[in-house]
Amino acid sequence: MDSREVADLAREWSAALVDCDGVPTSVPDDIRQLTTRWIVELEAALSAESFDPSPACRVGVEMVRSNLTVPAMMTPTAAVLAGLLERSRRPDRAQRFGALLGELGRGYTTELLDVHARSQEAAEQRFRVVFDNAAVAIALYDNYGITLEANSTTARMVGMNQEDLPGVSALDLMHPDDRDKLRHTVVGLLKRGCGTAHFEGRFCRPDGSVSWGAWTMTLVHDTGGGDVRVLAVGEDITERRAMQQKLWWEARHDPLTGLPNRHRLLEQLEAIVAAARPADHIGLCFLDLDAFKLINDRYGHHAGDSVLAEVGRRLDATLTSPTVTPARIGGDEFVALLAPPCDDATAHAAAETMLATLRDPVPVGPGDLLSISASIGAVVTPVAGANAEKLLDDADVGLYRAKAAGRGTWVLHRTDNGPGAGQ
Repeated sequence: MDSREVADLAREWSAALVDCDGVPTSVPDDIRQLTTRWIVELEAALSAESFDPSPACRVGVEMVRSNLTVPAMMTPTAAVLAGLLERSRRPDRAQRFGALLGELGRGYTTELLDVHARSQEAAEQRFRVVFDNAAVAIALYDNYGITLEANSTTARMVGMNQEDLPGVSALDLMHPDDRDKLRHTVVGLLKRGCGTAHFEGRFCRPDGSVSWGAWTMTLVHDTGGGDVRVLAVGEDITERRAMQQKLWWEARHDPLTGLPNRHRLLEQLEAIVAAARPADHIGLCFLDLDAFKLINDRYGHHAGDSVLAEVGRRLDATLTSPTVTPARIGGDEFVALLAPPCDDATAHAAAETMLATLRDPVPVGPGDLLSISASIGAVVTPVAGANAEKLLDDADVGLYRAKAAGRGTWVLHRTDNGPGAGQ
C-alpha cells in the first residue's frame, strides 16, 4: 500500500472508532496517528516473506491501552483486516488473516485480563461487554476441550443458546468426520505450549443442518502459570465454502449435460494411474454422434444442444455402475471410463449399452422425433504408469476405426493384444 492508501484507510478506521462513541471528539488526530501506524504494521505482517503475527497482538494490546474497548469497535477493526486481506496476493493470505485476527484477539483479551488484575471490577465489566458482543465468534475452552465461555456469535454459529454452551465438549459440536482433525490440531497446540493453530471444520447443529467454521486457536496461561486455556476466535465460512464447492464443480463439469468434462476425466484417470497395480486394465469407450453437423444445419443449434443434453441424460441414467464414469469432452463426443478391473467383456457390455441408449428417437421440437446413431471406439489397456492424455488418444484411434466401419458400430482396440470389432 502507498502512503495515500494508508492515510485513507486510517482516516476511515479512526472515524469509525470515533463514531462508536468511545473516543472523545477532541482527540481524533491522536487516534488517526495510531490507526496509521497499526495499518502499516498489520499490512507488513500480512505481506512479509517470513510471517510473524505478533504485530497484531501488539495492536490488540494498544487498542485496550488506548481505551478503544467499546464492543462496536471490533466491527470496523475486523473490516480493516478484511480490507488488507483483499489487497493481498499471497497464496496463504487466508491463513495469515486468521492468525492475525487471532493474535489481535489474543492481545486484546490478554490486555483486558491484565487490566482486570489491576482493577478487577472495572476490567471485568469491559471484558464481558466486548466478549459477549464481538462481531467475531469467541470461545474459551479448558485443556480437555470443554467450553468455559462462549459469546453470542459463537452460539449463533453452532445453532445453540449461549447459556447452554458452557460444559459442552467442542468435539461433540463437530461433524464426526472432522473430530480427529480438531483433536490433532489442539493436541499439537498443547504440546507446543504456545502459539496459535488454524482449524476449519463442520459443525452439526441441533436442527440437523451443517455449517462450516474457521477458527484461530491460541493458548492462554493464567497469571499464576498453572491452568491453560484455549482461546478460539472464528467466523462462519459456510457461504464461502459453498461458493468454493460450486466453482470447483463448474470447473469440472459440462454446463450443458452436467456430466464430468475433459478436465475432470483426466483427473480421475490420473488418480487411477497413481493407484494402479501392474496387472490392472481400464476401458475407455469414446462415443461420437453420427452426422451431428446435419442436425445443427437442419434444426438449428438449439435443437443440437437439446440432442446433446438428452444423450448425456441417457448415458448418465444408464451407466450407473460406480466403476463407470460417463463424461462429455467436447462437441458431440462422450467418453465412458471403465475403472479396473476391466476386460474385453466389460468394454463390450458398456459399448452395447451406450449404443442401446440411442435407439429411441430424440425429440427436437414440438411433435418432431429424430433418430440418431453413434460410433464408439473402445480401448482396453494396461493403466499402471500410463499417461492419461495418451489413453484418451488411444480411444480416439478406435473411434476413427468405428467411423470407417459404418454408423451405429463400435470397435474395440487393445493396446496389448490387438484390435477387435463389434456391431
